[in-house]
Amino acid sequence: MQMTQCFDLQLLAEAVNKHSNGASLEMNVKKTKTMVITKFPPKATSIKIKGNRVYCFEKEAFITLANGQECQTQQLGASWTSDIQATCYLECMIRYPETCQSIVYNAGTKTCTPGGVAFHPLQFYTASIPRANSPDQIYFAKQPVPPCDTSSGNFDLYDVCGVSLCLHVSSSPDDYFRAKTNCNQMGSRLFIANTIARLSVFEAVAMDYAKPYTWVGLTDIDDEGKFVWDNGEPLSDEQAQYTWVPEQPNGGDGQDCVRLKYNEGGLNDRYCNSIYDYICEPYNAYTEN
Repeated sequence: MQMTQCFDLQLLAEAVNKHSNGASLEMNVKKTKTMVITKFPPKATSIKIKGNRVYCFEKEAFITLANGQECQTQQLGASWTSDIQATCYLECMIRYPETCQSIVYNAGTKTCTPGGVAFHPLQFYTASIPRANSPDQIYFAKQPVPPCDTSSGNFDLYDVCGVSLCLHVSSSPDDYFRAKTNCNQMGSRLFIANTIARLSVFEAVAMDYAKPYTWVGLTDIDDEGKFVWDNGEPLSDEQAQYTWVPEQPNGGDGQDCVRLKYNEGGLNDRYCNSIYDYICEPYNAYTEN
C-alpha cells in the first residue's frame, strides 16, 4: 500500500529523544524531502536533525497500514500515548528492540500499542489486536524474504501481512506419506505451521487456492498423543493454543496425521491414508517468523 505523509522532524526527534542514551538514528533525507529510515540499530535512540523542517516520510519503506479485518498482531506490552504513528513505531522499536514488528494506533486517542510479527486473522485465536470492528489501525514491518527458486515452476513466493514464504501448492491431492515423499523429492518438506504468522500464511494460501483440506507436517505416529513437526520439533503447549480447532485432536483410533480445514481456521487429526492437498516448503527457505 503506497502511503506518504508529512511529519515534523523536530517533533519526531523530541518524542524519541525522551529515551536517548547518546545513540543516533541514521536517516537518508533525499532532495525531494522524503525521509527514509535506512538503518535502525537496536540501541539507536535519538534523531539528529538541523533546524525545524518538515519532510515527507515514505512509510511504505518503513511500515505498511492495514485494518483488523486484514492483519492483526500479538500485543507485546502496555500501551502509551504518541502524537503520530511514526513516533509510536520508533518508540516501540526502542522499548522492544528485538521483538517490535508492528504497532496498533488509534489516531483519535493517540494510543500506541506495541506488537510482534503481523498475521492474517485466525478464527480461534482471540488474543490478537486490533479486532475486526475496531477503529484502531495496524502498521507492520515487512519480514525478511526467504530464498526461493521460482525458475523451476515448483515454488512461488506468497506474502501475507508482511510475512513472505516460499511454497509449493499441490496440483492434485494425495495421502500423507506420498505427499511427504513428493515434497522431499523437490528438496522440501510438508509445511510446518509452528508460529501464528506461519499458520496464517498457510491458511490464507489454502483459501486462495480453494483447498478446503490440506496436509501439514505434524504427526503423532511415533508416540500417540505427542505431536511432532516434520522438522523434529515437538508441538509446544503455546502452539497447541492456536493450532487446533475446538475438541481437537480427538485421539481417534489411528488418526495420526494432521490437516488444515481452512473454513474452521485450524488443525485436526485425521487418518494418514486420507487423500488431501498439501503445501511444501524448501528446507533452505524455512524462516521462523
